[in-house]
Amino acid sequence: MSFLEVMLYEAFFWSGTERPPLLEVRRRPEFASLLAGWGRAGDSLLIAEHAGAGAGAAWFRLWTSDAHSYGFVDDETPELGLGVVQRLRGRGVGRTLLRQLIHQATERGYPALSLSVAPENPARRLYESEGFHKVGEVGTSWTMLRQLLP
Repeated sequence: MSFLEVMLYEAFFWSGTERPPLLEVRRRPEFASLLAGWGRAGDSLLIAEHAGAGAGAAWFRLWTSDAHSYGFVDDETPELGLGVVQRLRGRGVGRTLLRQLIHQATERGYPALSLSVAPENPARRLYESEGFHKVGEVGTSWTMLRQLLP
């Protein structure tokens, strides 16, 4: 199991309650599809370390209108994900990763970044403070967008 998979699990179960075992979750199509074929063109991953161990990860990848996740906006806008080890949340790991990922996407010439977040997730305030705004809803989650290029 990769650190990226563990961080996706943390992002999925951010509240810390009702956390089914990762081995069970990885068989769910909505989870497995987010990592399928990782490393394709447009995929990007940053990993933060603390005391020699993984502390968090931020990533983005491009999707299509035929195959996408909940934060999909369009074919040219990568959707980002972010996960931080529970015991290290609230210490700036996520903000640092998010800022670096925004910088990387800007350097690559992407027009924007999108994401999906539950409105009650504390990470929503982080995203808003870094320029993301709500552009839609899918199920119980908000789709948020941050413009990168004028």
